[in-house]
Amino acid sequence: MQDIRPGTQSERRWTGSGRSSRAGFEIAFSVIVAIVMAACTVGGFVIGRKTADNYVRRVGLLIDDANVPKALDVNEDANLDDPVTAQALAKLYGVTPGDRAALSARLSQIPGGVPYRPAPFVGHLAPPMSWREVHVNAFGFRNEREDYATKPDRTVRAFITGGSTAFGLGAAQNMTIAYQLERLLNSNLSGNGKQYQVINTAFPAWASTQEKLLIQQYLVDMHPDVIIMFSGNNDVNWLLEKVNISHFYTYADQNYIRLFNELYAAAGHPEWAIEAPTLSSAMECRDLGKLTARNVEEAAFAAGRAGAQLIFALQPNIVSTSKILSVHEQRWFQKLDKPRWDSCYESIREHLQAITAPNFAFLDLSRSFGEFGADTEVFLDKYHFADLGNRIIARALEHGIDWASVAKSVSAGTP
Repeated sequence: MQDIRPGTQSERRWTGSGRSSRAGFEIAFSVIVAIVMAACTVGGFVIGRKTADNYVRRVGLLIDDANVPKALDVNEDANLDDPVTAQALAKLYGVTPGDRAALSARLSQIPGGVPYRPAPFVGHLAPPMSWREVHVNAFGFRNEREDYATKPDRTVRAFITGGSTAFGLGAAQNMTIAYQLERLLNSNLSGNGKQYQVINTAFPAWASTQEKLLIQQYLVDMHPDVIIMFSGNNDVNWLLEKVNISHFYTYADQNYIRLFNELYAAAGHPEWAIEAPTLSSAMECRDLGKLTARNVEEAAFAAGRAGAQLIFALQPNIVSTSKILSVHEQRWFQKLDKPRWDSCYESIREHLQAITAPNFAFLDLSRSFGEFGADTEVFLDKYHFADLGNRIIARALEHGIDWASVAKSVSAGTP
């Protein structure tokens, strides 16, 4: 019979075995804990690294968007695999149809996007740059001149404001509206003994609000004789995006807002995210016309104080033009709400024609290009045009503005 009294050999055998089991368990448990901790450390590193990499990638894209100039993208803006698009672009840029290599090379020189930097009042301007066929000076103007503090004698100085079409996205430096207008004036009006300067101060996505602010805060101190607002299109574009043009963020502004929001999220405060102001529904066209007219009236007052005339030239687009559209242009036309555009443009016309400022004139260019048929390409997309369109608009500005009156004012020494 087995002796199971306390302290017996049997008990000591079982007790020793229990201690060995506990020790083994503790060792195994420690090993498991160490493995789990190591796995968590490695996993945390991997997850953290992946999160950090994603953050760097997202922020990097935002920073690149603000700092890297872009040519027309043959994969997005210009799908050369599509024969209609390829043929249209060849016509627009004077390339032999079917020569894809030559067309790609030409498009690589054409600006499809421009860098930007924060600027007081107006939100953003382009940084100084010389890139392929784009030159931007220290003021953020697409112009080679670097100094506007003085003006040479017997010189008529004109500034053009506007959005991306006035800036010349889709156009080389010497094919922008401003550049071609200056060339026309100096060629055709040289008999009056004047020299003409036309300075491109436009910036992509600007509405009449940014133009007004630029005129009030910048251009009035640069000795203007004429200020041309080539505008209206973007006011309607922003209305369709359900924003109020009196207080809104342009695309460049929105990029920086996204950058701030990435920083807030990385700092653990996503609740600090900044929201872009939007409306629950698009405002009425009649209200937009009033806002545009208010901007223009205030700009005209500021220009008048500087002794300058203000011309508002209503920008043509693929909806407003009287041109017979090509197949390529028809594709862009079908993406827009023509009745809405017609209504808003009519409201802008009505309200601008009611402005009575003595230094103001309204020039309706919205129906331009009616002399061209479907076999001629003018529009690059729904808003922009390339060389031919810019040349036609420059000619319309030459003939539609009373340059003789402006030159007379310069002769009379108007400050």
